[in-house]
Amino acid sequence: MNGIDSGTEAAKAAPISAINMPDHWIRERAWYQIFVRLARPTLDWITNATVAWTMILQPLMFGRFDITAAGMSLAWAGTVYGFKFAEKIKGVA
Repeated sequence: MNGIDSGTEAAKAAPISAINMPDHWIRERAWYQIFVRLARPTLDWITNATVAWTMILQPLMFGRFDITAAGMSLAWAGTVYGFKFAEKIKGVA
């Protein structure tokens, strides 16, 4: 019988994701897929590492707090996560 047990059920569809993502035309574009899978997570890690360095690690390791670097890293983090928040509101991300 062509290698399939007759008592087994037919293949089941993959379970539906717990996160309900809206359909949007932008998700079909290849550049968006590349950005979401490569650049976006990398940008998040760099942003988090920069904030951790300027706000926590540098003061602990070297005993100095650079207010200018802290302000710039917080402004960058606010911009990055502000764009992500705006995309969530629009239903794109």
